[in-house]
Amino acid sequence: MIRTRVQLAIFTLGWTVLAVLLCGALAFIVLDLTPSPRSLGLALAVPCVVVLLLALLSGRTIMKLHHVSQKLQHAVDHDALTSTVTRQIFFQHLQNLAPEAATSILMVDIDQFKTINDNHGHFVGDIVLREVAHRLVNNTRQNDLVARFGSEEFIILLPDTNRAEAAIVAERMRATVCRTPIRTSVSKISATVSIGIGHTTNSSNAQTALQEADDALYSAKSAGCNLVKTAA
Repeated sequence: MIRTRVQLAIFTLGWTVLAVLLCGALAFIVLDLTPSPRSLGLALAVPCVVVLLLALLSGRTIMKLHHVSQKLQHAVDHDALTSTVTRQIFFQHLQNLAPEAATSILMVDIDQFKTINDNHGHFVGDIVLREVAHRLVNNTRQNDLVARFGSEEFIILLPDTNRAEAAIVAERMRATVCRTPIRTSVSKISATVSIGIGHTTNSSNAQTALQEADDALYSAKSAGCNLVKTAA
């Protein structure tokens, strides 16, 4: 697959060299093995130029198709508003974890989000959603995964993370979201999140960790919001 200009150049050069070798071999055969320099040059030049142009054109087409394919796949795998991955991709990653992997899951809910929409409108609500998602992603590691789970809910996969480590990550996320008001088109809006933590030492029990995280989130919301709770 041709993805970069370097690969395009290698692709074009490869086909051109192959054309030179084939045309040279044919020239010796057709010209009775004793071609003149001029006849050999003509025999090689024209096909090589044609092959060079065709290889360049086809290589660029392949590269563009690959880029388009990547964009389409990204659109399918990611939420259009927040650029976090979809629930489907989240569960695919969860299923692909090693069975013995210790895994933590965070359920995150934006507090009083309906009030934000009711008071300021859905366009402002979208700005808040995007910014909260951005702050969550900025507090994860390369192997972690943030997905949009519902309207104002996010779910976060933390592979190879124990309960204590997950609590540190969750508290850092909570503090980051509430620390700085979000600038919108109408005003600065102070947003907070509640976070529930679930954990499993075996990815085959992931459903249990999901339920734990959901129960812990409910506990955080019931206790007054802007809190992090771990499943008992």
